[in-house]
Amino acid sequence: MSRDPDNYYEEEYWEEIGRQEEIAAAIKNLSEEPIRQFLGTYGDAIDARLDDTLAIARYASQGGFPRYAVVGAVTAIELIMRYMLVRPLLQGAFLSDSWAKILAKHITQGRMAQERDLLPSVLGMYGIKVDDLKLPDGSALWKVFVTRIIPKRNAIIHDGDNAKPDEAKLALECANTLRGEVVAQIAKKMGFDLEKNGAWHKHVNVEGFYHKPASPFS
Repeated sequence: MSRDPDNYYEEEYWEEIGRQEEIAAAIKNLSEEPIRQFLGTYGDAIDARLDDTLAIARYASQGGFPRYAVVGAVTAIELIMRYMLVRPLLQGAFLSDSWAKILAKHITQGRMAQERDLLPSVLGMYGIKVDDLKLPDGSALWKVFVTRIIPKRNAIIHDGDNAKPDEAKLALECANTLRGEVVAQIAKKMGFDLEKNGAWHKHVNVEGFYHKPASPFS
């Protein structure tokens, strides 16, 4: 029985589209697995350090030492950027493990300014626009962090400058928003249910096992 040429090519077209979609889905899953592996392995240790850093910063703010609160809040933000966002997401952006490790190592051993410059583009690859994030007062998180909080932290460290209580509050809000919104979005996109599981390592990997927790700081 002969086939209608028009229908034949139409079937071939849709089959090809289906194959392309399957390939795209496979590549997406493959590229996300290094992110899940990193966060599943190291997420708990990173969270513990963040909890400690932010607790000290809040204590300093409440105790009347805003300069130390600013420094602590920025340290927490840098931990979030490096270990929760830039490093894992860069590893997921490249299908070659060797290239991912080389690039991630270069970035994370470089200056923090490099990571600040990279972060908006890296998050953009995963549908997150950092420039759209707002603080509780409606101001733009990223603009406030780059133009106000970072210069204040640098002035404290390098020039012994002081800080005002509202600057400490703003720095802590930047840290909490970045962690509570951006990291939470990444966790959800990668299939982590932290509210249910209570820990990063309880995410089941592709082999069907929980991740073995470890520390990226040791």
